[in-house]
Amino acid sequence: MFPVVRAREVFYNVCSDYGLLSKASIIANTPCTSSDPTPVRDGTSSTDCPAHHSSYVDIDVDAPDVTHRGSLKKQAAKKMKPLENHNKKYNDSSLYTVLEEMKQRKVLDLRRWYCISRPQYKTSCGISSLVSCWNYLFSTCGTGSLPPITQEEALHILGFQQPYEDIRFGPFTGNATLMRWFRQLNEHFHMRGCSYVLYKPHGKNRTAGETAEGALMKLTQGLKDESMAFIYHCQNHYFCPIGFEATPLKASKAFRGKLPLDEMEFWILIGEPSKKHPAIHCKKWADIVLDLNTQNPEYLDIRNPEKGIQYRKTKKVGGNLHCIIAFQKLNWQKLSTWMMSIGNFRCETRSKVSACKSSKSALCLERVLNDHHEPSVNDSDVFQQASEWKQVTGPYDYRDGGSPESDTEEESIE
Repeated sequence: MFPVVRAREVFYNVCSDYGLLSKASIIANTPCTSSDPTPVRDGTSSTDCPAHHSSYVDIDVDAPDVTHRGSLKKQAAKKMKPLENHNKKYNDSSLYTVLEEMKQRKVLDLRRWYCISRPQYKTSCGISSLVSCWNYLFSTCGTGSLPPITQEEALHILGFQQPYEDIRFGPFTGNATLMRWFRQLNEHFHMRGCSYVLYKPHGKNRTAGETAEGALMKLTQGLKDESMAFIYHCQNHYFCPIGFEATPLKASKAFRGKLPLDEMEFWILIGEPSKKHPAIHCKKWADIVLDLNTQNPEYLDIRNPEKGIQYRKTKKVGGNLHCIIAFQKLNWQKLSTWMMSIGNFRCETRSKVSACKSSKSALCLERVLNDHHEPSVNDSDVFQQASEWKQVTGPYDYRDGGSPESDTEEESIE
């Protein structure tokens, strides 16, 4: 410990990378002047300057080797510089990797949200959700080039008349109805697309053999694809999945790289057309799977999962109308590749496809497809498949009645 010294005195306190030096030196060679008061033991000042005051201590030690210490620091800096550069490059690469992994685990294309047709009419959640998907696929609000359409325009194209508030959509709006309307809108605007049931474990048109894990993989990959859109049919309602998050189960892995599926929990972001509910829902995939696998008379209201399993008043036992429907934007090249992957058709030339495109008749498409079927396929099988194609593309008038395949007998769509 050293006492306080005067400003004219020199005090050395030397430190280095190897610890605190064991010696210090206090040298006071400058004589005291009358202008420098000297502190005394009682704390007062005095103009007298004693040669050696008892408050001060002189210690004679060797001066530190500053030159030698400086050279050691320079050498250490030279050794550390390449390592620091390496660590900096590693950290930059690691941050980039983490960012890319976060983009894969947290997906939300804002254009899907922009295209949600909200608010809906009283029971128009089906057509409102369909318009949302169509706008994302084909309009400038989403990934397309056409002006966005409104619910009113879509209803007019489909043959409905005002006042739209008075239309009871529930009795005739089913899963097959939405897919048929999607095709009619595409035909009206000369767009190409297809629709299919992605996941429906029970009931009519169930996806036999599809697992919850497989459906989750297809849904998450589809939400990253600009050519895909989805509708989720839940209890008395239709709305649109627009994103997801894969949340690690452990807090310590929040910013880790790739993780196994069993170490993550998936949440699905769903756009809501009804103004009575939040604009975006965030639901556990496990709860969605529970909803889709619950059969009559039991059901789970995914918008109110805290109520648990409930029971509807129905005499029907078994089956479930709830499902996830996929809508896809196509071009003829992709369509030909899809046909070739089935094994019954070959990839067509552009001229024949263009000729078929310009024709409104399903027979033209039938003729082009039948001209290039595999030799191993019987003519009867091809005729049966072409007949099914014609049946799917057949028109149906909704102005005077409901859909013959309406799936809403046990539900009242909101």
